[in-house]
Amino acid sequence: MRIRLPGRRAVLSVLLTVPLVALAACSSKNGTGTGPSSTPTPSAQASDADFGAACSSVPATGAGSFAGMTQAPVATAASNNPVLSTLVSAVKAAGLADTLNNAAGITVFAPANAAFEQIPTATMSSLIANPTGELTTILKYHVISGRLSPDQLAGQHTTLEGASLTVTGSGTSFKVNGSANVVCGNVQTANATVYIVDSVLQPFTTDFGPACSSVPTSGAGSFTGMTQDPVATAASNNPVLSTLVTAVTKAGLGDTLNSAPALTVFAPDNSAFAKVPAATLNSLLATPQGMLTAILKYHVISGRLSPDQLDGTHATLGGGTLTVSGGAVLGFTVNASTPSAALVVCGNVQTANATVYIIDTVLSPPAAPTASPS
Repeated sequence: MRIRLPGRRAVLSVLLTVPLVALAACSSKNGTGTGPSSTPTPSAQASDADFGAACSSVPATGAGSFAGMTQAPVATAASNNPVLSTLVSAVKAAGLADTLNNAAGITVFAPANAAFEQIPTATMSSLIANPTGELTTILKYHVISGRLSPDQLAGQHTTLEGASLTVTGSGTSFKVNGSANVVCGNVQTANATVYIVDSVLQPFTTDFGPACSSVPTSGAGSFTGMTQDPVATAASNNPVLSTLVTAVTKAGLGDTLNSAPALTVFAPDNSAFAKVPAATLNSLLATPQGMLTAILKYHVISGRLSPDQLDGTHATLGGGTLTVSGGAVLGFTVNASTPSAALVVCGNVQTANATVYIIDTVLSPPAAPTASPS
């Protein structure tokens, strides 16, 4: 069964019956893309000390201490560490403990308990209820074959889930996918090097979000069909965006958007425009070269942002900035602290020249009156 997370459309379903022999074979390969090699080295296994502010939360003695964890394979070692108790519960629910324990050598980005606390209770319950689906996909995205020491960590690495993740930083300061911080790193177990992180990571291999089910499954307005056309044309073929297309046409922005080399577009769906009072919307459409154009340009960013680049503040074509917060599991919110805060309800939609994130509210530029009801 496919689980829809806020800000994520479920991708491939991973079987828990993956042979351990196959995983062990994978562990002997280079697990990176453009980053450093993840082939096990002596320095990757034990020579560097653990580091990070959260290391102080690890027990000082016993099986869950740093010394104690070196004596057990990674899933068993984590089960002895109270900092990772929620992760251990998830791993057990997904039936991955033996898989991880029997791997020849791996690097694990282990979300601390506080990372899981950021996930809505309903979302976490859904994940646990269907452990062989999205939960397994997410957990395997936190694992890289081969043991990476801190000086090998920066770069792009292929995960056991199949998608890649990117680590930036150096020394004792690292981020994963631009948002998750390594809060305790280079923790050694008998068969893995562990980096405890403060956010749950999730792969993005396709479009995601609950409203994606409203997009046509075939034809020019489908996800596949939209990749063949520039963004304004692609949107015109998608009935979910018909009101937006009307506004773009009225403002004369179709050619501008279609001819841009690369854009990110936050596209309000029809339900977003339905929130705008009819008199306000009619007034905007009556003078399209004024506030309507300013509002539409505020929904567009130069350059194509992938989901793992989305979190942060971005300059818009309208001149102001917008801020995206959240992430894959939590869901993305645009301008969360404003009256026109919008949720990404279908994201990572590709057109020939743009990446589109469909949102449920029309955004208002800082100088404009809010487009949503008071």
